[in-house]
Amino acid sequence: MLIAQSVAGMFAILLAGYLLSSDRSRINWRAVGGAFAVQLTLGALVLYFPLGKFALEAVAGVVISILGYAQAGMNFLFGDFASSNYGFVFALQVLPIIVFFASLIAVLYHLGIMERVVSLIGGFIQLALRTSKAESMCAATNIFIGQSESPIAVKPFLPHMTRSEIFAVMVGGMATVSGSVLGGYAAAGVEMRYLIAASFMAAPAALMMAKLIRPEVETETSDTADVHDEIVQKRAVNVIDAAALGALQGMQLAFAIGALLLAFTGLIAMMNGMISWFGGLVG
Repeated sequence: MLIAQSVAGMFAILLAGYLLSSDRSRINWRAVGGAFAVQLTLGALVLYFPLGKFALEAVAGVVISILGYAQAGMNFLFGDFASSNYGFVFALQVLPIIVFFASLIAVLYHLGIMERVVSLIGGFIQLALRTSKAESMCAATNIFIGQSESPIAVKPFLPHMTRSEIFAVMVGGMATVSGSVLGGYAAAGVEMRYLIAASFMAAPAALMMAKLIRPEVETETSDTADVHDEIVQKRAVNVIDAAALGALQGMQLAFAIGALLLAFTGLIAMMNGMISWFGGLVG
């Protein structure tokens, strides 16, 4: 019965995506079907094959370890306030990671490594799903990092993305959680293999729903844009310069995210208060 409910739920979600589609006649069913198949394959690898679970755990562990080095800078800057002893403080435990990650990605682009990574990972997913390399790469990075950091990995491609690609980037960010959040769920008692399965399955599922709701209708995508010359022109003088420029750009992004969260959280609280006050008047 539970299996039947799960299957019915999957088809209900697909139907909802189809009904919400902006252009049903332009839906790329290969991308939708391929993403669905990849999702099922990843789930089977994690849940039923120990070797697959070990491989995915190893990849996730490496990425989480790299992001963990941001803690050294956080400890130096904030001291004991950067630890979890004071509870979860978004401004001290999340925003600094954005600065660190932006600096790291800037260095990798300066060395020419990141372009190859985008081409390799994005190209592999592109073969299976017929999606662009940049949006495919962004979906893959969402498995390990948060929605604020993942677009940084494909930053040079963002100005050239179509509305469909931007939508895929946004959906991927909302559909997944960062590796640090997975660690929090694991500490709360949730079995790690289910967390890893959900994290890896969410990436192709996000692409599937994005391409179902917002199909690609433009001919010039980020794949047709030549960003190599732009990257070379904007390349820093050396690695230190690249790290510094990346950190400054990450700081701007972190401040923007913090300001928006502060403003919108306060505005929502104000609206809730006004609704409660009005509800009290009418009984």
